[in-house]
This record gives sequence, structure tokens and C-alpha cells, in this order.
Amino acid sequence: MLRERIRRGFTLIELLIVIAIIAVLIGLLLSAVQSTRKSADVLRCQNNLNQLGKALNLFHENYGGFPKAGKRVNELSWHVYILPQIEQGNLFDLFPLAAGDYTDSDKLTLALNKVPIFLCPSSPIDRQLTTAPNHTNSSEFINGQMTFTTHYYGVIGPKGPNPATGADYIWTNTGSHGGFAEQGIFQRDTKTTNTNLGPEPGFDHTSITDGSSNTFLVGEMSWSNPVTGTRYRTWIRGCDNDGVCAGSRNIVNAINSPSIALFNDISFGSTHIAGANFVMADGSVRMVKESIDLEVYRGLASRNGGEVKLD
Repeated sequence: MLRERIRRGFTLIELLIVIAIIAVLIGLLLSAVQSTRKSADVLRCQNNLNQLGKALNLFHENYGGFPKAGKRVNELSWHVYILPQIEQGNLFDLFPLAAGDYTDSDKLTLALNKVPIFLCPSSPIDRQLTTAPNHTNSSEFINGQMTFTTHYYGVIGPKGPNPATGADYIWTNTGSHGGFAEQGIFQRDTKTTNTNLGPEPGFDHTSITDGSSNTFLVGEMSWSNPVTGTRYRTWIRGCDNDGVCAGSRNIVNAINSPSIALFNDISFGSTHIAGANFVMADGSVRMVKESIDLEVYRGLASRNGGEVKLD
């Protein structure tokens, strides 16, 4: 007689061990994929800021200075005025630059155009949010649609004590939204009447006595806090009579600080693990850690504070 072959299958314990090993391997693979994706998003965000830095310096070259934070007479942001420098000249040509509110329908309709370079790929929010606790501005909706926002904001300057002088940084306490710092690169427009409705320069490189490589130009604000929310607004909104320059921010609090009570003081921040991205006045891009010393952080926001800029 031929000996019967004995077929031995997996025991239950062996099967469970194999399943556990496969689950661990899948978990490791997904973690690696997620980590790679986050790293790629950081690089794409930095590339956006790199392009904005080049565009702003090209604007400086063409007009003799960086753009102001926004026009007050037509309430349009610096984002609108650099459209030709980011290969969006056709969109810029559609904008009516005449005096009036940014909420005029012929302006606000154009904010339904998504400009990818203004948005960080890591953020799930690319428009205003309608749900609490986010502070929605219903006047920035048009044709039943939410207008697109931006995640990149001009640095108006620091508020608080200057460690180099012992005195407070210069700022103007106007309105109820935090006022305006005066020692950054993005200059608020104070002209309620202005015959120049086109591109208009503000501060130039010669005013940056702290050094262009040591001075913030534009920073990232792409974070969202589940408790406080984030006060995003349309990307076309500039300066207005309510004491707001929506496309720019003071630097007062630490990166990712959740306070949003004062609109002009809302903190820069991101969903990136390490911190938030900034482009300097010379066009270089840096990831600034959330743990950066607050005095150093504020010092990097001033163009002429005289601080020793450690980073």
C-alpha cells in the first residue's frame, strides 16, 4: 500500500500571526506613504512661496518697491496686483481698478477664480468656511458660492518689545482689529483718495537695513483650529476703512497660536509638522519652527529693528 500523504494546514494561531504581520507591514507602508506625501506637500508649499518671492521682487524691479498691503481706494489686495508677475495677467486685466468696495460684484466674481499658487497643498481649506467656529463674512459670497481664499500673507511687521532697543516696535493703534505694525515690508495704504489705481510701490530694498535675507516678506497661514477656527477671507481683499488689510498680518504671537480675536494679529501657521514656511525679502524660503524664540521671531518680521537675528 502506498503511504497516505498527510496535508498539514495552518493552525489558528499561525494564521493569526501571519495576519498580524501583514497588518504591521501595511501600517508601516501607509505611514511611509503618508510621510512622503506630507514631505511633498511641504516642498510644494515652499515652491509656491519661492514663486511669490520671485514675483514680488520682479514687481520691485518694475515699480521701484514692493507692493503695498493693498489699495484703500478700491480695496484690492497686493495679491491682485502681482497677478501679471505670476503669469495671471489675463485675470488681472479683468479686474476693475476703479474706486469702490472689494465686495462690488464685478470684483468679487473674479475671486471665484482659484489661483493655486496662493494655496498651500497641505490645507484642506481653500475657501471661506460657513460653519462655526469659523468667522464667516457673508458679504464675500457671490452667486451662492464661497470665494477662494489665500494661505500666504504679507508681513506688516512685529508688535511688542524690541530686544535691541527695549522700546516697543512702532505701530499705529487704529481701528478695532489690532492696528498696524509699521516696521515690516508690507506697508498699509492710508490714502482714502488716490488717482493712481494701478500698481504702486511701497517700501523698497534700501529700507531693509536689517538685511534682505533676515527679513520676512510673506508667511504661511494655512492652519485651522477645531476650537477657535480660522478667519479666512477672499484673496482679493485689500485695505479698507475698518482698519483691516486682509492680505497681510502683524506678527505678535507664536506660530500656530489659536487666538483669532484681533484680525490683523491672527498668527501665521500651518498643518506642516515642523512649523510654517516663510519667504524672505531676498526670495529665499525657510521653514520656521513653531518653537522659535518669540523675540527672534518678531525680530525677523522687522526690516529696520536693529536686532541680532538668530534663527
